[in-house]
Amino acid sequence: MDRSSPMAKTYRGIVLLVIVLMPLSYFGFRTSYWDFFPRFGGVGWEVHFHLLTIAAWLVMLITQAFLAAKGLIERHKRIGRLSYLLVPLIVVGFMAVTNYGQLRHKEAALLGASFFDGGAFLVFYALAIAYRRNTAYHSRYMMLTAVPFINPTLGRAIAPEVSATVELLLIISLLIAARIRKTAWQPYLVALLVLIGLTMLIVYVSVIEPSIIERLWEAVWG
Repeated sequence: MDRSSPMAKTYRGIVLLVIVLMPLSYFGFRTSYWDFFPRFGGVGWEVHFHLLTIAAWLVMLITQAFLAAKGLIERHKRIGRLSYLLVPLIVVGFMAVTNYGQLRHKEAALLGASFFDGGAFLVFYALAIAYRRNTAYHSRYMMLTAVPFINPTLGRAIAPEVSATVELLLIISLLIAARIRKTAWQPYLVALLVLIGLTMLIVYVSVIEPSIIERLWEAVWG
């Protein structure tokens, strides 16, 4: 594949985004996870399982980008089918770690963040699968599945408001760049609308009508 082609740049973007997430994950989870290395005393299996599934997904993204860039499409497809198993495990991990955290200490507001991250990931993955025969759209939606992981990492390291802003600015930048280069920009527009929609929903249930989150918490953990 031509290294200067739009698809090659998309695959490099996937790898770069995953690489950036690695140090962010350390700083974001340092006090709650990595400081307990190597025994991880007091850290539940739910946390290990959650992080393991996310790490497996990021490794898959890099592997798939490499295989596609090398033209190994059949191998790319075979490995891609593993996502049908891995994504349900990621969902289980999201649910398990959320339950673990809420049982330890009530943080109703954290539920909003979990819905935001998990919802965005599932929407982008579903779109990537729906457009699996459209390489330009598929690769971009797969890259976008890594974006929701910025929030839990950068949000813990700095602040949730900062991480949410970074996610929005990143997608806006990708959208503008795609428009300028006259490449497939529609996935970025959809992603922007998805994040805006989820943000409005979370603001509504967390700030305008916090009783919704409170009732949900009481129904599940009360």
